[in-house]
Amino acid sequence: MKATKIIFLTGILAFASGAAVAEEVDIPKFKDLDADGNKSLNENEYAGVKKSGVKKTFTELDQNKDGMLDVNEYSVILDEDCE
Repeated sequence: MKATKIIFLTGILAFASGAAVAEEVDIPKFKDLDADGNKSLNENEYAGVKKSGVKKTFTELDQNKDGMLDVNEYSVILDEDCE
């Protein structure tokens, strides 16, 4: 009974700290998403990121509003505090 409580509490603490969520998100590498090799991502290529659980939208990341994400704009989702 005590072991069950310890395991349960450990799981709750991991989830509350965000550790459990962070481990589940496997963010693809920029070069793996760049299907056409033009060193930028369009919305269709970025869709692969959304499948991994990243919540930032393409529009939020496209800082210069050119309709493409360069590697610098994409790198924002690699930050720990990015939601």
